[in-house]
Amino acid sequence: MDTTDDTAPEGPVFSTEAYAAVEKAAGSRRSLYVPSVLEHAAELLTALWAAGEKHGITPAEWGWVTDLAGATIDVVSRQYESAPKPERTYEQVMALQGHLASALNELGLTTRPGSPGVIVSRGPDTPRGGFHGDADIDVRIYSDGGWAFSFAADGASVMSIVAPASQAGASQVAEVVRAFVRGELGNVFRR
Repeated sequence: MDTTDDTAPEGPVFSTEAYAAVEKAAGSRRSLYVPSVLEHAAELLTALWAAGEKHGITPAEWGWVTDLAGATIDVVSRQYESAPKPERTYEQVMALQGHLASALNELGLTTRPGSPGVIVSRGPDTPRGGFHGDADIDVRIYSDGGWAFSFAADGASVMSIVAPASQAGASQVAEVVRAFVRGELGNVFRR
């Protein structure tokens, strides 16, 4: 495990191997994941591997029967993509969208209110999208689900961003959106 002393760690504890396995598994999924979600899944995978080792099963042996890294990212994602019951109120959704807009603006992106959501102006390296290829980006959080973004165009595909429904989660979503607008992720809608 990645700790440097005997004190209790201040966050998730996971091995670098578990993080790499979860990150690889996430790459084959139809969603994008923020670092804190990958860390959460890596922490679970590290614990599962440790439990297996107590029974003489090495981490590599799991691959013979299942995609344990993929299973951990899938099960952890459900916690972020399903809203707690009861659903988020309109005020909660608007507050989260406000945090998102602030985080996007702090990263140097131009935003305006959407209906619902936050519209982010495209950049010169943003992948082409929309009818004429020049659509801006629509980012939102659902009252009964998680974060998502799409091109701001009728009929556009929607991509989930698995992140906490919190101010910190909004900041991480903003980082993902910035990477997309800058062209760093390529056209994730064509995976």
